[in-house]
Amino acid sequence: GSSAQEVEQSAIAPIRRDTDKAVFIWAALSLYWLQLAQQIPHNSRQEGTDNLHYCPVCGSAPVSSVVHIGTSQGLRYLHCNLCESEWNLVRAQCTNCNEHKNLEMWSLNEELALVRAETCGDCQSYLKIMFQEKDPNVEAVADDLASIFLDIEMEEKGFARSGLNPFVFPAEEV
Repeated sequence: GSSAQEVEQSAIAPIRRDTDKAVFIWAALSLYWLQLAQQIPHNSRQEGTDNLHYCPVCGSAPVSSVVHIGTSQGLRYLHCNLCESEWNLVRAQCTNCNEHKNLEMWSLNEELALVRAETCGDCQSYLKIMFQEKDPNVEAVADDLASIFLDIEMEEKGFARSGLNPFVFPAEEV
């Protein structure tokens, strides 16, 4: 059998060739995976803690992470870019390499920091983190896209994005 990452890579290959149709292909894949994810019983438990930087449902990379309010106050959940699942990951560790020593938070406007970038000095990656306490209606994919200037800033500082937003697939070089 193929691993989830191999399946995703084979699904992404045509998207990378046909970037003008990428969003539509991704939307169809996302709907399919969302329907599959909804069939998982709500009391299901994840068995291991390995590879928590990939979705435990479909194996895809997170688009961003969200710090919740309410009963899960202060807990960080990574948000899958494909099946929309969320899974908990300790806040004091890198979402890419699991290190915890060289983490920093960045934002463009500290006062309104609904969206921040969490960078890791060990693997030189970053993933955006959003805070429901600043806006209970924060949306992982849309607010990630709306904060694209933060991506530009992080790339200028030498960090590589560890997550994937399907609405920012790179255009094909002509």
